[in-house]
Amino acid sequence: MLLKKLSEKLGDPGKFLIPCDFPGMEICHALADLGASINLMPLSIWKKLSLLELTPTRMTLELVDRSITRPKGVTEDVFVKVGKFHFLTDFVVVDFEADPRVPLILGRSFLRTGRALIDVYAEEITLMYNPKSSNPTLVSDDLISENNSFKVPIVKSSSLTLTPFGESDFILEEIED
Repeated sequence: MLLKKLSEKLGDPGKFLIPCDFPGMEICHALADLGASINLMPLSIWKKLSLLELTPTRMTLELVDRSITRPKGVTEDVFVKVGKFHFLTDFVVVDFEADPRVPLILGRSFLRTGRALIDVYAEEITLMYNPKSSNPTLVSDDLISENNSFKVPIVKSSSLTLTPFGESDFILEEIED
């Protein structure tokens, strides 16, 4: 009789956080949300970073608790540093109270820009630079010519005090007026 060894059954890794750097912020993690089509930034962080004017929007967001909120606007072309790369990103700015250590939500557009490959088992995300792109959306430092990818360990979010949303998922749904 031949017995096959079964692979170990693993649990849900839960939400994952991406470490990012901004001037004037000691610790900053962003919640990566594959369900979100937008990138989200609290109004308090927008003010702290002294970013350019907000572009008005008629967007309405429905949060996971079914509450409806209207964004203050959209801030465009913000550089988000992850590892050695700087990603050009647009954020929808909303007035809500966020954990200062996890102030941002990065959606699918950010992950696509960074050509993200997410290894759930290894708990890491690989971000890549495409030097052949005719329309570069990514700027990096001098190390870019040596290596066009960068592995970032995904920060464990097992502590409920580290994520601003506790046990619930944060779902953004754009609804029309």
